[in-house]
Amino acid sequence: MGRKILLTVLLANILYSQQQADIPWPSLANSPWPMIKHDPQFTGRSPFKGPQSATIKWTVDMPYGIFSGPVIGEEGNLYFGSYYNFGDYFYCYNTDGDQMWNYKLGKVYPPRSGIVVDSSNTIYFGASDKFFYALNPDGTLKWEFGTSAAFGFTITNIDLQGNLYLPNDSGTLFSFSPLGNLNWNVTYESGFRSRSPVFSPDGSTIYIAGRDSNLFALNLDGSIKWKFICKQIRSAPAVDNAGNLYFADELYFYSISSDGEINWNYGELYFDMYSIPAIDYSGNIFAIATDTISPFYKILLSFTFDGNIRWQYVFDDQINDDFWQPLICDSEGTIYVGSTMGYNYYAISNDGSLLWKMPLDIAEQQVDFTGTIADDGTLYLGVHGASFIQNSMRTLIAIRDTVTSVKDENTMILDYNLQQNFPNPFNSSTNIRYTIPQSGRVTLKVFDLIGSEVLTLLDRYQESGSYDVIFQARDLASGIYFYTLASGNFTATKKLILLK
Repeated sequence: MGRKILLTVLLANILYSQQQADIPWPSLANSPWPMIKHDPQFTGRSPFKGPQSATIKWTVDMPYGIFSGPVIGEEGNLYFGSYYNFGDYFYCYNTDGDQMWNYKLGKVYPPRSGIVVDSSNTIYFGASDKFFYALNPDGTLKWEFGTSAAFGFTITNIDLQGNLYLPNDSGTLFSFSPLGNLNWNVTYESGFRSRSPVFSPDGSTIYIAGRDSNLFALNLDGSIKWKFICKQIRSAPAVDNAGNLYFADELYFYSISSDGEINWNYGELYFDMYSIPAIDYSGNIFAIATDTISPFYKILLSFTFDGNIRWQYVFDDQINDDFWQPLICDSEGTIYVGSTMGYNYYAISNDGSLLWKMPLDIAEQQVDFTGTIADDGTLYLGVHGASFIQNSMRTLIAIRDTVTSVKDENTMILDYNLQQNFPNPFNSSTNIRYTIPQSGRVTLKVFDLIGSEVLTLLDRYQESGSYDVIFQARDLASGIYFYTLASGNFTATKKLILLK
């Protein structure tokens, strides 16, 4: 069982907190999790509360396993790719675990890079067959582009204009247009790490790790803006709202400014991990490290934004455990991370305590890429067995808290409720929360002042519970609008104000 080391008091957390907000990115799909690491700044931060228990809602046996994904498209479907050399398939499943379609790449090697779904619901990913793919929402090929090397453990990213970016295994960074044209490709020094490029909050700068050392800041044309000199950086940084970058090399965990100046560093542990940090809504940073004392357990650390240690959680279940996947967190700062060696999947609370632990006990189900948190709080995981293991079981996993209806004086009875959006007035995005006591079809629509429908935010079957929907008013003019929730015989309407 993991042990928790509390290193600061609650007062310090309050004094050093730095509130974060989601950055609107109109070229991405309007979905709860449209890309690996959730957003182009790699915060790994969901606006929804994830599962508070390891309750498995359902599993699907994907015989070739899952390496990349899942992510979620605008219609709520899950997209993911098969693992290793046994299956070259890309899949679309609905949130009930039913297959909608699959696409066979036809070149033997599987899709392995991170996935992006853009605002047209086009799905992009790279594969070990050296090709970069764009699929239509119905699973047909839109275009493909061949390169000189495989696309491995990287995370495809997208800029504000819809251009796609990712490096291949030779260390070359590619930029593709949404139509499949090559904008440019660049290689500096010995090339770039496969752990992908990340964007500044304004979208004007690309940050990417060098293969041997150094962190590069590039302009959108691929030219160098600046270089931060460090040793053996393993993966891309996470970027906060102020443009500060958080990452590790083999000696230190760094915070640097958007112009490459050091804010602070921490070097009391080994930072030899491939995992990408996460940032919660209070500005706390989470990272994986290795203890300096035998038996060298892996450790999850939480920093305040100015470099103070909040706590450390030690994974002392297994001596030789490892955690390579990018970290993710929910709206409350709970961290979700799984063993790359196939031991356990963990949920660590924002105070550093173990919330739950789920054994990955079917053929050592390994976790290479991050999970996905849907708007109903379901955590979707794609896992796989060890290399060369076929006929994998329970490789697509849905974890969600069970809503009980036991009539007990200590049990809260759910009722229909539509809350006022927050913030209100709002600029680009706002949250709408609601509760439904019975399962059924739910619609959430936005209307203008004369009663014309301008947008459908939600139209799907949902189980009873409380939900949180993000409304991104990308194409609407400033003004007064109304949003209406309908489920069963219940209807409620509230007013919202958009100020751009």
